[in-house]
Amino acid sequence: MHLLSKLHPSRYALSLSTLSRRVFSSHKIPQKMGSEDWRLREQAFRQELKTIDPKDLAEAMGGDKPPEEDLLSSFDDGLGYFTTAAPKRWLKHYWLVRKLGWASSSTVWLASDESERPRKFVALKFLTSQATAQITHFGSPEFDVFLKINAAGHHTCFVTEALTSSLTNLREPGKNRFALPIAKRITRQVLLGLDFLHRECGYIHTVVCQDLKTENILTSPPEPVASRIVEYVGLKGNHSIICGLPLELKSQELPLVFAISQPLPYLDLGGSLEDISVRIIDYGQATSAKEPVREPVRDHYYQPDLIRAPEVTLRYPWISAIDIWTVGCVLFQLLTEQNLFGQDPGKYTHELHLQRIEECLGPFPLNFLKDCKDREKYFDGKGKLLHTDNDYAPTPIEDILRALEAVDKDEILGTAGFLGKCFTLDPKLRPSAQELLKDDWLM
Repeated sequence: MHLLSKLHPSRYALSLSTLSRRVFSSHKIPQKMGSEDWRLREQAFRQELKTIDPKDLAEAMGGDKPPEEDLLSSFDDGLGYFTTAAPKRWLKHYWLVRKLGWASSSTVWLASDESERPRKFVALKFLTSQATAQITHFGSPEFDVFLKINAAGHHTCFVTEALTSSLTNLREPGKNRFALPIAKRITRQVLLGLDFLHRECGYIHTVVCQDLKTENILTSPPEPVASRIVEYVGLKGNHSIICGLPLELKSQELPLVFAISQPLPYLDLGGSLEDISVRIIDYGQATSAKEPVREPVRDHYYQPDLIRAPEVTLRYPWISAIDIWTVGCVLFQLLTEQNLFGQDPGKYTHELHLQRIEECLGPFPLNFLKDCKDREKYFDGKGKLLHTDNDYAPTPIEDILRALEAVDKDEILGTAGFLGKCFTLDPKLRPSAQELLKDDWLM
């Protein structure tokens, strides 16, 4: 997350979630304590939880387990979520409206900035205390950062643009294919964002997004944003889903509230696909590409399984080209609502992933394979796959597009050609985001 402190997203508003320019320095925070203080409060929190009747706890959570993020986790558990957020609460000059989402390192809330007139809606992203501890540098004027401290420790909050539906849940499953002009529009914006990350991020030489997927590409709400959100949410009504009764704790200044995520729906707010504007979010997995990466972390391979670039699987020194591979996967998914290199759910193997890639793109080049640390696991000396199943069936991308009726017949070859560039097997030859932005197919 620390790499975000030097992004300048206002220069690429089409493709990056813009952040407020105001900065709250730490001495302005009304409540401040040292590490020993919050450790003592955390210990009190832990001890009090042991005394709570399980029935009361289940009543607050709406069941035996937390419905989403575990507000009862601690810093030592590797989490430590922000426990103060709840609907209709003030945090500085922000009025919390409803929870938009959560992940392993943060929760995100919709809030009204009451210091602005007319009213402005923002998203408050509260990092866990563990994620906050990993941040080593602030200083960019692009951030509106403030520090809150509670029983779970220190928490950094980013104040960003309030965003709406991801490309994954823009429409209901089975009806979420995008027409080619709209898919091109989205692809162009994503490439603008990646071009900025790859070439112009000032804090480090290059940044690899690494976790680019449709879930992490969100839409920007249509204008006028504030009036549309007010009309949809209804600030005076029941605008947030709460699981149970607030949990009163002596060690907490305010009761714990277990809320359910409610993303803002782009289309229900009056947005149109023809005017869609997207933002890349979630840089928790972003990596510096100043030094090429080869090794997985504790056997955890970078990128989601089905959209993983072959150089990651084969432990070739990879850099920003892996994001271009993912652009191809995202584009194919937008057009077809399917994964090009799909496997049966829960049965992923590296062997079948490499087979699916070869079926679509042809044999892996030997010049690439010779520098792959794991080549002998999957290929013989001539570059032939060692492990294939009985379904091995070479099928070019254009044939797949034709069979799925994803685009008009006269667009198949051009679309397949652009996808083929994104899926260039040798990452040294794969086009950059800057180069793809100049491709005639996108014009």
